[in-house]
Amino acid sequence: MEQSDSVNKDYSFKEVNDGIAIIDYTGEAKNISIPDYINNKPVLYIFKEAFYKKGIEAVTLPSLLEYIGEDAFYVNELKEIIIPNKVNKIGGGAFGRNKIEKLVIESDIEFLPMFCFVGNALTSLNLPETVLDMANDCFAENEFVELTIPEHLTEIPKESFGSNKKLKKVTLPAKFESYKNSIFYGCDLENIIFDIV
Repeated sequence: MEQSDSVNKDYSFKEVNDGIAIIDYTGEAKNISIPDYINNKPVLYIFKEAFYKKGIEAVTLPSLLEYIGEDAFYVNELKEIIIPNKVNKIGGGAFGRNKIEKLVIESDIEFLPMFCFVGNALTSLNLPETVLDMANDCFAENEFVELTIPEHLTEIPKESFGSNKKLKKVTLPAKFESYKNSIFYGCDLENIIFDIV
């Protein structure tokens, strides 16, 4: 008889809209590959705080994943993250307070929420052209030394790149020049060379 409860050995989950939503990670492994299917249904959602403070060092996200909830991976040890191509929404703080050095966004997501990648170890930024907006503190407290802000962004709110203490050079589209003190609040502004393009 097929088991139909909402727990397997590593995940608490429930069915939502013909897909699986992971509610909590209960496993012990620190290097994990979240399955594409559970109970023959696609894993489409990772809910709020599902992997919060679990000591995760590496994760492969499900290939059909559409939604990553608020603080889903907040406070872990991740060094690399690849956002799969079907993800269309990420919650605030989802990958904050990790050690992420490499970020790859394969999806056509348009908006990155507040604190999404705060407190990581990013040294470069490669956002797909679909990303148009971000919220406050999205990339604050990282390890950027040189940074090129993409022209395709339409909005960069206060402190989106705040408190990047190592920042020395920024290539900035002219449309954002008047907001630079706000965008880079908490950075060493007097010692940053701004190349306005």
